[in-house]
Amino acid sequence: MVDLAFLVIKEKKLKSPETDDEAFAILNKENIITLGLSNKLKEAKGMRNIIAHEYGRVEDLLLFKALSNQIMPDSEEFIKSIRLSLK
Repeated sequence: MVDLAFLVIKEKKLKSPETDDEAFAILNKENIITLGLSNKLKEAKGMRNIIAHEYGRVEDLLLFKALSNQIMPDSEEFIKSIRLSLK
């Protein structure tokens, strides 16, 4: 989702973000995604970093539930918002 955020920013010629989190903030500022979604995507990126860099023990079932119940719907909302902004 971070990569997609950067692609949209580049396509729309928006201010270049200095961080991944700033990319979501820019999309919110430009009314492409909501503040709530921006915050959720920042949190998902943080969770990704914990998993990818093995900062701690991860409960597989808890991770599966988070992916199924939160991250998948947020991803779908993000893609829908991006599509609407590119019309």
